[in-house]
Parts: sequence; structure tokens; C-alpha cells
Amino acid sequence: MSNPNRLYPLCALAMTAHLVDRLANTGLVPHDEFELLIQSTLNLTPETPLDVYGGEINGLKPGSKMIREMLGRGGNRKYPEAIRYFISLMQVERQLAKQPQLLDRLRGHLEVAVQKADQLGPTHESVIETLNTAYQETVSTLKFRIMVTGNHGRHLQQGNNPAKVRALLLSGIRAAMLYRQLGGGRLSLLFQRSRVFKELESIGL
Repeated sequence: MSNPNRLYPLCALAMTAHLVDRLANTGLVPHDEFELLIQSTLNLTPETPLDVYGGEINGLKPGSKMIREMLGRGGNRKYPEAIRYFISLMQVERQLAKQPQLLDRLRGHLEVAVQKADQLGPTHESVIETLNTAYQETVSTLKFRIMVTGNHGRHLQQGNNPAKVRALLLSGIRAAMLYRQLGGGRLSLLFQRSRVFKELESIGL
């Protein structure tokens, strides 16, 4: 993984997978992490890959920790659902990338969400609902769909948690797209884990 810029969306992808799992099972996620990921979806004209995530690495540190946990020893037993979401988001992104009309429709929704966020803030309920609609009208129409499991009665279907889950999944798809565009792949994660860990450490993550 020679391009360190790939590590930023990789960390965001891991954060997304973990937060979706937490939200589905507990109904709660750290606000700062949620806000960072939502803002990354709304940042349509970044100057650099790091700009997508606020221009500094501190907010991505929960993601780098999660990568080490998931790819480390016993990770598949500790975080089976988060790993499934992590992989599924990459699969969905590859399908979406082959559908230019859907991508155009998604961007239209995102532009509306950006306008609302400028007025109300990125995590306002109206913004999240717009992202929810964006996901349902684009990503949910693809052949491969991400199945989120959790406590359906208590948390997953409570209040606007379903909308929050879909908004988070959009941020994960954005991260997966950026990761792929920067040359990242799944095989490098499987067969070059120690190298990934060293590179994370080398850039302060």
C-alpha cells in the first residue's frame, strides 16, 4: 500500500462498519465520529483525500484502531458483523460504480443534503432523512444489498435510527469509492496486514 492517502478512507470505512454495528445493537454512537462520517459524505469538492475527513487525522484514529482490531488475531470472532459490513460496503460500491445514472441521481440527492446542512448542520434530522432517501432510491435498488442485523425491536427500528444507519452506510460507500480510486484493494488487506499496520503507524494513525 504505497499511497498513504489510501489509509484515510480505509480508516473511515472501518469506522462506518463499526458504528453501523453499534447503532444497530445499542442505539447509540459517538456524536463526533458520526458527524465526521456524515460530513465526509457531504464534502463533494475536496482538494485532497484527507480534506474529505476534515483535513486532519485525529478524527480517523477510531478507524485505525478498528482496522487493527478487525485484521488482528481473533478479529473475525470479536467483530463478525462489522467485518461483514466492511466487506459488503466494498462490494456495493463496485456495483454502484458501474451505474452512472444511479451515481448522478445520488449526487442530486447529496447536493440537496449539502444545502440543508449549510443551514441546519450536518447531523440535523432533515439532513439525515435526505441521506436516508438518497440511499433508498439509489443503493437499495442494486442487486446486492447490505443486510443490517441487530436488536430490531429495541434499537434498529427505534426513532430515526434506520435513517442514521443508511446515512452511515452512504459514508462507507464514499470511503470505499475513494479507497478504490486511490488504488486500494481487498487482497492487500488480507495478505499485507503487517504492512498496513506499519503504514498506519508511520502517518500517526
